[in-house]
Amino acid sequence: MEGKIVRLTTFGAFVELAEGVEGLVHVSELDEKRIDRPEDHFKPGDVFPMKIIKVQDGEKKIGLSIRAVKADEFQKDFQTYRESSGSDRSTLGDVFRAAQAAAAAKEKQDEE
Repeated sequence: MEGKIVRLTTFGAFVELAEGVEGLVHVSELDEKRIDRPEDHFKPGDVFPMKIIKVQDGEKKIGLSIRAVKADEFQKDFQTYRESSGSDRSTLGDVFRAAQAAAAAKEKQDEE
């Protein structure tokens, strides 16, 4: 799902999911790397894909994550590689070697 950042705080970003429905992306869920000042990386109006990671009905709170979407994308890419390799025993090293080989082939093609 996509959400639009409406306000930034020192502890994260408030995001509008739909009209009248907001959630919080805690600073630890903004990115894979540490972000000390969200305002240095995000601004109100930015739209990002995000995942709902927590719902507290009693308190009417929604916890969101941008980081989790990136992790899901990596898992999907890894699964696609495993399926295309014809083996379910692929390792992370196999994925990196395949990516390096593809990058080297593209670089060689660009030189020609």
